[in-house]
Amino acid sequence: MSESTSATPDLVGSWRKLTDDPCAERYPAELRFAAGPYRGVRGDDQGMIWWDAGIYRLDDPSTLVVSSATDELETCTVVQAGNRLTITDADGCTFVYERIDAPPS
Repeated sequence: MSESTSATPDLVGSWRKLTDDPCAERYPAELRFAAGPYRGVRGDDQGMIWWDAGIYRLDDPSTLVVSSATDELETCTVVQAGNRLTITDADGCTFVYERIDAPPS
């Protein structure tokens, strides 16, 4: 079974950040997407995170809108390939999360 890029990402569940690039430091070590809100979890050595908790939505299959720590809406590009979620923010920082729970059925 090959992993293919899904047309519309299935975000619901828990995700762990794999990227250690300095530009991605402000994003949570873990993300937990529910049916409506999301919650970011800081890593042990992480200070303030930009995505702490709030709302999110997919405007289309590749556009994720997330409320930030300042309640601003941030628009990102998102691609899901199997259990990997690649996000590129408005500044061009690309970071990857891996699903850490079973995808919803």
